[in-house]
Amino acid sequence: MFTDYLPHIQFFGQVALIAAASVAGYQLVAHRRDRAEANALQVLTRLQSPEFLRSYATVWTLPLDATAEDVRSAGPEMESAVATVMMTFESIGVMVHNRLVPIELVDQVIGGFLRESWRRTSTYWLTRRAEQGTRRMAEWYQWLAEHLAVESRRGRGAYEVFANWRP
Repeated sequence: MFTDYLPHIQFFGQVALIAAASVAGYQLVAHRRDRAEANALQVLTRLQSPEFLRSYATVWTLPLDATAEDVRSAGPEMESAVATVMMTFESIGVMVHNRLVPIELVDQVIGGFLRESWRRTSTYWLTRRAEQGTRRMAEWYQWLAEHLAVESRRGRGAYEVFANWRP
């Protein structure tokens, strides 16, 4: 009778349920990996735009701890470059905070650029915040710079840190 087969049917039903849950779990992990790779590609694409590269090169000419007057006296091109660099790193900071892009990847790809640009523009952004009466201007840029300073492996170059790496 049918009831004789019921334990076997229940067993196969449980096996099918476990198999389906395993496949769903694997798909979730694969989806997260794909999303992280897409976000990393987005970060790299932003950093390779001609506008960002020009802006970063312009910001690089500022002295360390440039004042607001230093930035403003350099002209509108400098102010625009400082804003472009800030907005790029601001959005990356949000992506890192929300764990869409790993901080180690950001450190490897742009850590030096970010730290150096923040060293040059931090005084400017702090002055702008005071002038505008807001604490939110360049907030994620600062947050990311501070976290990279704390968690950085960049006391040594990649050629030393990853000397034993093999493909």
